[in-house]
Amino acid sequence: MIRRFAAGTALATGLALSLTGCLGDAGNKVDEAGKNIKLTAAQVLGKAAEKTGDINSFKADMSMQMAGTSQGDMTMDGTMQYRTKPDIAYSMNFQNMTVAGKSMGGMEQRLVGGAMYMKMPALSQLPGGASKPWIKVSLDELSKQSGMNLDQMLQQSRQMDPVQNTKMLTASKDAREVGEETVGGVKTTHYTGTYRMEDAIAKLPPEQQEAYRKTLAQVGMQNMHFDLWVDGQQLPRQMIMKTAQGAQGTMTVTTSYREFGKPVQIDEPPASQVTDFSELMGKLGTGMPRA
Repeated sequence: MIRRFAAGTALATGLALSLTGCLGDAGNKVDEAGKNIKLTAAQVLGKAAEKTGDINSFKADMSMQMAGTSQGDMTMDGTMQYRTKPDIAYSMNFQNMTVAGKSMGGMEQRLVGGAMYMKMPALSQLPGGASKPWIKVSLDELSKQSGMNLDQMLQQSRQMDPVQNTKMLTASKDAREVGEETVGGVKTTHYTGTYRMEDAIAKLPPEQQEAYRKTLAQVGMQNMHFDLWVDGQQLPRQMIMKTAQGAQGTMTVTTSYREFGKPVQIDEPPASQVTDFSELMGKLGTGMPRA
């Protein structure tokens, strides 16, 4: 089970991010002359999408729960930081990670310099497993395996961007205001709603739609429920995404955003601590997982 989990961790993490990701453009424009008019929930979502347009970095706390999967329930809790300038890069550190009640020792992941780096203690426990703490996965190799070009893969990495996250919510046709609540010491307004995955995918650029539909076919998702907390500056402070029961069970992703626009430092691990992923999979007798 550990081996299957190790090979599928990147896919599971990517799916979690895609659930909170870029699934459409917000066409809603809010008239500045109406500042004193109470906005509808749909208008607030559109305005929040516009407001976050200048954000190019953030930090966040993130948790994910998957239930009813073939390998048992899965939980992940950690932190992330993300930037879009001067290039797209992010780091995630899941300190707590369990599968079917068994601790997997956590995971750290970085996207920087055209490669994905993963640090998973569970891999070193496999026969012939990694002797170095970090595993490097070339984005060029990933693009060959997945059928996506590098630009498409980098665009998918923007799925963590709260700018794109908030735009995605505008696919909802039933968004409504819940009320005022405090999140992380910040006063916010809580909104909730649902949307159809196919409606959101239809708003993507044509070249990205096929990859998303392929992922959806694998997991069997059709609908998404969301809760969003927006502060007084129209910035998202917390988002919870929930899927209905699908082929891979259910998933809940909670992201709490902070430190918008502040510098983040994301570095490649020292070369002496890195093993190439394709080399490791060769030792384990398998290739890279295909999409």
